[in-house]
Amino acid sequence: MNTKLIIWILGIFFGAIVVGIVWYFIFAPKTVSQPPPTSVTLPSSGSVIPGSATEPGSTTSGTMSLGAQNGTVIVAKDFIHNGATISDTANTGRYLLAGNLEYCLSNPQQCQAAQATNFKIYYESVPQAFTIALTEEPIGQARLDAEQFMLITLGLTQQQMCSLHYYVGTTYWVNERYDDRNLGFSFCPGATVLPK
Repeated sequence: MNTKLIIWILGIFFGAIVVGIVWYFIFAPKTVSQPPPTSVTLPSSGSVIPGSATEPGSTTSGTMSLGAQNGTVIVAKDFIHNGATISDTANTGRYLLAGNLEYCLSNPQQCQAAQATNFKIYYESVPQAFTIALTEEPIGQARLDAEQFMLITLGLTQQQMCSLHYYVGTTYWVNERYDDRNLGFSFCPGATVLPK
């Protein structure tokens, strides 16, 4: 193997680890142990009641709440318990919404979430962040397919999607021109325009 290629691979691997650690410390929610409330009433001023459906990460009757970039809470469909999303057993708190984990050698069916051939979507529960990997060309079409999947699966509007914590990217091996940045959702401000 070419020494330069090995250095690139190791650099990307360690870079991803550093980015993951930084991401964790920036977006990790601060937990405070509190007893569950005996009754739940909706807040009138936009505050969050611990243990309620409006607390980020909690679920109730087919919905779950997600923390937004501006500090508010977005209520989405419960995509973790929808029968298609699978838990990444090698990474606690990480879920695969679409695609294949590709490391289950004994039972490959356990690694398959919702069918997707040109993208993968991961959700990290601790920072409440989505990672969308565009895995095949044309990446413009892959991004559109991933966006459509997320809009339906999460039951959110485009505006709500833009306020999530998320990263849309690809690798050098798929497209070397766009491998070094968050491409964003196509309908969000500041998104990279991709060829279709």
